[in-house]
Amino acid sequence: MEFLRNRAKTFVVLGWVFFAVSIPICLSISVGAGISRFYFPTHPGATLNAFDARASNLVLVAGALAAVASSIALALKFRATASLLVLVTWGAAVAGTQVARSFVKPGPEYFERHVGSEVFFVPWQYVPAGPGASVREISNENGFSAALCLPSLKGRAENDCTFIRQLSVLPDGESIADFDLENWRKHRIEMSPGPDRSGYQSFSLSYTAQPGGPTRIQHYLARLNPDGQLTRLVVCRLEDEKSCRHHALVGKYWLGYDAGLSEADDALDRKLAALIELWRRK
Repeated sequence: MEFLRNRAKTFVVLGWVFFAVSIPICLSISVGAGISRFYFPTHPGATLNAFDARASNLVLVAGALAAVASSIALALKFRATASLLVLVTWGAAVAGTQVARSFVKPGPEYFERHVGSEVFFVPWQYVPAGPGASVREISNENGFSAALCLPSLKGRAENDCTFIRQLSVLPDGESIADFDLENWRKHRIEMSPGPDRSGYQSFSLSYTAQPGGPTRIQHYLARLNPDGQLTRLVVCRLEDEKSCRHHALVGKYWLGYDAGLSEADDALDRKLAALIELWRRK
C-alpha cells in the first residue's frame, strides 16, 4: 500500500494518459466494427463486431471514470485509493473484455431455409440482407431468396461479384407465387396472344391501374409444355429486353431472377438448380 500512496500522482497521470490514448483507438474500433456489422449483417463475424463496438465504448467510459475518480480521490488525500482506481479499472477493462470476447460465438455459416417440406442450408455469402437488417437464422417461410452474381453464380462476398442479383426459389404450386406468376394464373384467360418472340409465345394484358384511369398493357413471354402448362415466364420492364424478370420451372421449384432476355436460358436454369441442390439437406 505504501507504494500505491507514494506513486499516486504517477498513477493518476497515467490514468489520464491511458484515457487520452484510448479515445482514438476505441473510436476507430467502434466505428469500424459498427460499419462492418451494419453493412454485412450475415457475416459470421457480425457477432464479434457487435461485441467489439460495445466493448470499445465501455472501455472508453471506464477510462474516463477512472481518470476523473482517481483525480478526485487524490485531491481528497485518498492516495492509495486513487492508484487502485486506475489499476483496477484498466486491468478489469483490458483483461475483462478479452475474456468476455472469447465467449462470443461467431454467427452462422449457413442459414436454414424451407421450400415445402425440404430444408436448405444457404451459405452466408448468398443470404440477402440490406444494411442494418436483422436476418433470421432459421426461416419458416415457404420459399427463400439468395443474392448472387450471374452467370458466375458467385456469392456477393466474393471480390469479383459486383453486380448482385436476387434469386427467388418457390415451390411449384398454385397456392404460392410471386407477383408475375400470380398475375399470369389470375388473368391468363384475359390475355391476348401475339406473335412469337425469341422462342417465346407472347401475350398481352390490358388493364387500368385505377377506375377511369388510362389503359395500360403488360406483355408476357411464355413457354408452355405440350399440356399447355407454363414452364417459363418472362416479363420485361419498360419494354427493355435488358431488364427482364425470368421465372423458370426447374423440377419442383420456380426460380425467379433478373437478367436480359438473351442472358437467361435453360443452361443457366440448370446451373442455378444445381447450386440450390448443393444447399438442400439430403
